[in-house]
Amino acid sequence: MKYRYLFFNALFLFCASQLSAQIGGHKVFKSLALSPSARVSGLGLKLITLGEEDVLLTYENPAVANPKMHKQIAFNHNFYPGGITHGVVAVGYDVPKLAMTFHGGFRYLNYGNIPQADIYGNKMGEVAAGEWAIQMGASKPLSDKWRMGMNLNFLNARLDVYRASGMTADAGFFYEDTTRRINLALVIKNVGSELSTFVGAEKGEMPLDVSIGISKRLAHMPMRFSATMHHLNQWDLTYKDPSAKDDIIIIGETPKKEGGARAAIDNFFRHMVFSSEFLLGKYEQVRLRVGYNHLINRELSVKGLRGASGFTAGIGIKIKRFRLDYGYTNYHFGGKASHLALSSHF
Repeated sequence: MKYRYLFFNALFLFCASQLSAQIGGHKVFKSLALSPSARVSGLGLKLITLGEEDVLLTYENPAVANPKMHKQIAFNHNFYPGGITHGVVAVGYDVPKLAMTFHGGFRYLNYGNIPQADIYGNKMGEVAAGEWAIQMGASKPLSDKWRMGMNLNFLNARLDVYRASGMTADAGFFYEDTTRRINLALVIKNVGSELSTFVGAEKGEMPLDVSIGISKRLAHMPMRFSATMHHLNQWDLTYKDPSAKDDIIIIGETPKKEGGARAAIDNFFRHMVFSSEFLLGKYEQVRLRVGYNHLINRELSVKGLRGASGFTAGIGIKIKRFRLDYGYTNYHFGGKASHLALSSHF
């Protein structure tokens, strides 16, 4: 038993030791920050407080792995604009003798068809580019309500004939109170480093993310609300575009400046993701989902035009032993994304 705790403690210390070194800077292996599940996509692209029978959610928080995921296999595929595709395959296995639930999977990202050209613009073919990652993880109950989990990710990236590799770790804690129908979570994701870089490139930083979250299911309605606060390791998420031109000021008019309080409130909500899930049917055969991601709304909205950037929606349907999930994400006027997932127990 002491060896199992030693394993978890070693990984947790590894995560904690690198927190200060991973804030800010150029990020690599961005596939780690993409949604691993159509359910997550429909709930605002961030969800760390739910587990149940969905092994794909262990990519968001390794601590949510539980015996209900025993012998479950799940497939998820995301269709992004420009022919970019991303997906995850995950499996779960529970070992009662060890009081641990193990999970693992494979993540892939294909950047689509990239034309190759010489210095004169003559096309010479296409460039292959993409990423893949292998994940292994486990969770263990600390008490009747608390669970702890860890993930290890082995990463590889390709750009034409060039290669890069890396390794990251995730640590998570999950609290579930079935009496009050409330869940809490803390997750530290993507702590690690590149092992090798593209030729001539400097080492980049992994997309580190420290998140906390809460979910509450209503007592007399088939509805669950969730709120997640992400990127606590990097508080200032605002961005000033250096190429953006200032608004034209009429002579005698006082320039409008965003006040300190207003800017602080906006920055606070850039960390927030809100979502709701409606659980319909005696056995929750149908689940309707909506979500809102304020960071995406602020970064991808078109100035002067009203849009639905940052809003998400989805549906989950259970048919016998199979569950099919669909998620829809509105990133931008010119960019929407669809997400499909299928899971079952074997």
